[in-house]
Amino acid sequence: ASGVGGEGAGLGAYFGPARRTLVTPAPDHLTGVLPGDAGFDPLGLARQEAAASAAAAADENAWRDGAYAGTRLGSFFEAELLHGRWAMLAAIGCLIPEALARYAGFDAIAEPVWWKVGYSVLHDGVEINYAGLQGFRIAGDKGLLAIAACQLVLMGGPEYARKVGIESLEPVGIFLPGSINFPGGQLFDPLGLSEQPEAFLLQQVREQKNGRLAMLAMLGYAAQAAVTREGPLENLERFISDPLHENLFAYLAKGLA
Repeated sequence: ASGVGGEGAGLGAYFGPARRTLVTPAPDHLTGVLPGDAGFDPLGLARQEAAASAAAAADENAWRDGAYAGTRLGSFFEAELLHGRWAMLAAIGCLIPEALARYAGFDAIAEPVWWKVGYSVLHDGVEINYAGLQGFRIAGDKGLLAIAACQLVLMGGPEYARKVGIESLEPVGIFLPGSINFPGGQLFDPLGLSEQPEAFLLQQVREQKNGRLAMLAMLGYAAQAAVTREGPLENLERFISDPLHENLFAYLAKGLA
């Protein structure tokens, strides 16, 4: 896993006051409780009055809403974690269709380049089917409003449960033993990783670090698409074939010429 050593490295390297940080000393509101806390908040965006933080943690069951729930730091952590998870899915999801089309001769994908898919659906009549099964087609070429409506239905329920707390799922028979950010249970932890607390905490650090890398990767995909009008794998092929002319600095020079 990126940036995290084996379990023998111990939790002290990633949690608590003795952890490795980007700046020394770390800001006093970053105490090393959260996974991935490297003490980096140069603008103090997550700083909050101590009284507000104490009030948010007063409830003995507040841990189920996530560490620092109800505080600015807790909200930023939750937002970063969610964006990192989406970015990890997106980063690999952008590569697989292009790889299948370019290297495996898989021609069943109507549009393999990630940034062209939306336009193709809305303007070129391309249908979004999965594994050739029409039954998986939800909105297809029905237009942006239909796609947005499907998103609202599919994401509205999970987002509502996340917002109000995982206890809201108990009336429908879903019991999750963890917190809102790391729910656990068979639904979210089928391999039972949370049964070993130290390993589970290290997994949280790995997830946060890889999520940050994935967000940077998606930013890179978007920048490359805007400049080259190509997919990431095609960009990679061009760079490997001619690294002196197919690189960031060459494109910047072209833009300034």
